Amino acid sequence: MAPASRLAPAAAGRAKPLAVIRPGTLLTFLVALSTDAFPPRPWLDRLAWLLPGPTATRWLLLADLFCLVALGLGARSPLLGVPVALGVGFVALNLAGMALTDFYLGLALFHVTLGVIAAVALRRRRWIGIGLVALALLLGILT
Repeated sequence: MAPASRLAPAAAGRAKPLAVIRPGTLLTFLVALSTDAFPPRPWLDRLAWLLPGPTATRWLLLADLFCLVALGLGARSPLLGVPVALGVGFVALNLAGMALTDFYLGLALFHVTLGVIAAVALRRRRWIGIGLVALALLLGILT
């Protein structure tokens, strides 16, 4: 008779282990799952004309910074308003990117939304917000 340490796992009172999937089979399954299981988002393809290119995005981020600083300077306390406006803008940009699950779509939405907010909030300098909205839409169409 064999000693107890040499008994099969089922005979020792433990359950049999599940069959191990070979790495090649697992990799094939994961590749097939990633390409075929999830349908494309057609609504995102319809908005592709609105997304600016990488170079235009950098310039639009500078225009966003200009709008955020202008909004901060329009606060009662400009010394506190500018950092708060920049912080709120940074958080809003990240939330828009996470909510839409596509960062560049969230970035395009952020440009337009910030332009509208600046056009409404900045009374004498309304042209800053209107210019940002026009620039974001124009660069989105052209690039």
